[in-house]
Amino acid sequence: MLRRLLDLITNFLGWVKRNRIITPKGEVVRLNIGSGLSVVSGWINVDASLNAFFSKFPRFLLQMLYTLSDSKQWYSPEEYCDILRNHVFINHNVEYGLPFPDQSVDYLYCSHLFDFLFPEDAHKLLREAHRVLKAGGALRICVTALEYPLSLYSKGEAEQALGYFFPASKCGYLSRRRYMYDFDLLHRFLEEAGFADIERCTYRHGKTPDIEVLDNRPEETMYVEAIKRPKASHLPIGEGEKAKKKETKIAYSEITDPG
Repeated sequence: MLRRLLDLITNFLGWVKRNRIITPKGEVVRLNIGSGLSVVSGWINVDASLNAFFSKFPRFLLQMLYTLSDSKQWYSPEEYCDILRNHVFINHNVEYGLPFPDQSVDYLYCSHLFDFLFPEDAHKLLREAHRVLKAGGALRICVTALEYPLSLYSKGEAEQALGYFFPASKCGYLSRRRYMYDFDLLHRFLEEAGFADIERCTYRHGKTPDIEVLDNRPEETMYVEAIKRPKASHLPIGEGEKAKKKETKIAYSEITDPG
C-alpha cells in the first residue's frame, strides 16, 4: 500500500512539472539524467524520484524520508543527507522529455536508465538528448548488456539471470526493467536519433568527464558514447514538442552546486 502511494505521488509530481524549461548557465554544462544518488560535483542531476524532489529540504525531514527510501540499502543516513544537500538535483520525469532549451548542454551522462524505459520512450529520450546537446556535445549511456544475463543462464545460473528480466519482489514504478540492449540495437537507436561517432567504450574510459567516479557495475555494464555532429542530417525536433511547453526559465545560478 505504501509503495503504491509513493508511486502515485512520484507520477503526479512528474506530471505537474512536465512542461517546465530550465535554462542552465555556465561555460560547460553537464547533465546526469536518471542519476539516482550516483552523483559528482559540477553536474546537474535529473531524477524522477522523491529523493530529488526533497533534496533541499531540512536534514531532519531527509532523515525521515530515508526510512522510506530504497537508498537505505546502499547508503547510511549521513551519506544520504549529504549527497542530497550538497549536490544539484532537479526533480523531473524524463518520460516527458528533458526540461532544457535546444543546444544548451555539453555533456550528457546516463547510467542504467534506458533499461527501465519502454522502447518508444527510449527513442523519445534519445531525440531529446540530441536536441539539448550543443554541436560536438557527447552522450554516454551505460546499460546492462543483454549478453550478461544470457551468459549467466548459459552457466546454469538461471535464477540470477531471470532477475534481470523479472523482479524477484514488488518494486517501485521507476525500478521496473522494461527493455535490454546489445551494442547493435543501441547503436541503431542512437543513429535513428541523429547521433554519430558511436563507439563502445570500456569501464571509466571515454570522452565524458568524471567517469572515473560515475561509471559503476563494470561486470554487467555496456558503455557507449556518441557525438552530436555540428551538421547532423536528422529531422530537427523541439519545434513542435518543446514549443507546446510553457517556458519557465530558472537560472543555473539559482541552483548552484555548493560542492
